[in-house]
Amino acid sequence: MLYTDEFLEKLRMEGDPAPDRIIEELFKSSQIGSVNNLLKQLMYNDQEYPEALPDTIEFWLKDTAYCPEGVDLARIKNATDLFREHGIAITFLLSTSSLVNCYAARKGVKVLTFSYRLGQNAYRRIAETGQFVLQVMAPGGLEPGGQGIKSIQKVRLMHSAIRHLVQKTGRWDEEENGIPICQEDLLGTLLTFSIVIIDGLRHLGMKVTAKQAEDYLYFWKIVGIMLGVRKDIIPETMEEAIQLEKMIKKRHHGPSPEGIQMTRALLEFHADLIPGQMFDNIIPALIRETVGDDIADWMEVPHSNWQNLMKYKELMGFFLDSDYTGFFGSMVNTLGLALIKRQSLAMTDYEYTPFLIPTELRKVWGIDEKIV
Repeated sequence: MLYTDEFLEKLRMEGDPAPDRIIEELFKSSQIGSVNNLLKQLMYNDQEYPEALPDTIEFWLKDTAYCPEGVDLARIKNATDLFREHGIAITFLLSTSSLVNCYAARKGVKVLTFSYRLGQNAYRRIAETGQFVLQVMAPGGLEPGGQGIKSIQKVRLMHSAIRHLVQKTGRWDEEENGIPICQEDLLGTLLTFSIVIIDGLRHLGMKVTAKQAEDYLYFWKIVGIMLGVRKDIIPETMEEAIQLEKMIKKRHHGPSPEGIQMTRALLEFHADLIPGQMFDNIIPALIRETVGDDIADWMEVPHSNWQNLMKYKELMGFFLDSDYTGFFGSMVNTLGLALIKRQSLAMTDYEYTPFLIPTELRKVWGIDEKIV
């Protein structure tokens, strides 16, 4: 795939046609409130779909309830196996460096602060990101009827609803920013879920083979297609993905009030993640380690004394064994588990109820049902 500035600029004027049309029709017929309530059931019930949905959305849900044809199931399994091994660290990275990378995109981040739901409830947004990935990457998540597929459908419809609401305000500068949650921004976000995670794992000392990296990218290509990203624009290889990421960063990354605002909310969410003073200010240091100083400076991520230790991570055993041994490995594991507990509260507006961690992942990661 040859990516050019001209091609990427055209993608800024493309949304997700099929669900966008459905959402527009639902708003016109004043059905969106009841549909929103029914869609919440998608994540928590055992029936295929609620019965009372309008025909248009019911047909769309049934048509999109499967992976694309010809999916390589062996590659999907390789990716989910990597998640089984390093899922706690991946969840941690998604809630730190991946989000900061997204916030650094000056045009795309405007949607997050423009929308009341995303801008004013940043804590819940962070928690939803972790929940989405857990459901998508859990064993069987992409099988017919799996929670991952339902989660993808829900997110895709949410994107269309936000796209519609933002455009209808009359305060969105489409000529300057493109369509809200446009194809280029979806593509950039997909990279933060794939190659940014691979890079982050390696920064944290975890060994990821070239084959594992390619299969992890492939997994998120499939998820991207199901999320409404055009199949023909998604990179096929890590090499293509890295080049695309460089182009998008060059085109869009930089300081912005919105990016700083969202990053500040992120740091507040992670503040005091672990009680006591030992780990104070470690989150900003880990973010700087994984996103680089340029992005961290733009987003006003503070410096901390932990950065001095990061420089000597190799000498301190930061390259971890598969069981997360070593000081820094235990630290990342501890932070990740604490983060999952924090997310479980944010998802329910801080009423303590279980975060939906698939049973098999609980067993692999040694998470007690009574703890989270």
